[in-house]
Order: sequence, then C-alpha cells, then structure tokens
Amino acid sequence: MDKHKAPWNLTIEDENYQEEPWILKKGKDSVTIQKSKNERGKFNIQKNKERNLSLNLLQTDLTYHQLIEFGYKLQK
Repeated sequence: MDKHKAPWNLTIEDENYQEEPWILKKGKDSVTIQKSKNERGKFNIQKNKERNLSLNLLQTDLTYHQLIEFGYKLQK
C-alpha cells in the first residue's frame, strides 16, 4: 500500500480508504478537500473557513502532497 497515495485515488478495498470530505490538520489549521458536486473531475479545497478553491485532479494531487510535506496530517 502506497501511503503517499491521495485518498481520492483509493478504492473501498484499500486499507487506508476513507470517504470524503478529506480533512488535513496541522495545529489549529485545517484543509478540507472534497469532490465538486457541480463540476465533474474538479475538487473543492477550503482552508479553515476561507473561500473555496476549485482545482482539477492534477492541481489537487499536487496540493495534497505539498500539504503532507508541510506537516499536515490526514484525519481518520
């Protein structure tokens, strides 16, 4: 199992599978990632209660991996 795989790339059979929204936390900061309900293939990302960003899959994958590198942890 690749622990660096983004959660939206996992299937229900995978050990670390979890349903959305996916929440990453670091201290008091949190980032919520979920699939867009309006645009297929897009994701909404929101830090704390700031405005939503709409990103494509590649942008979302890169952002997720950067957050992990910055010390954010995916909540179970």
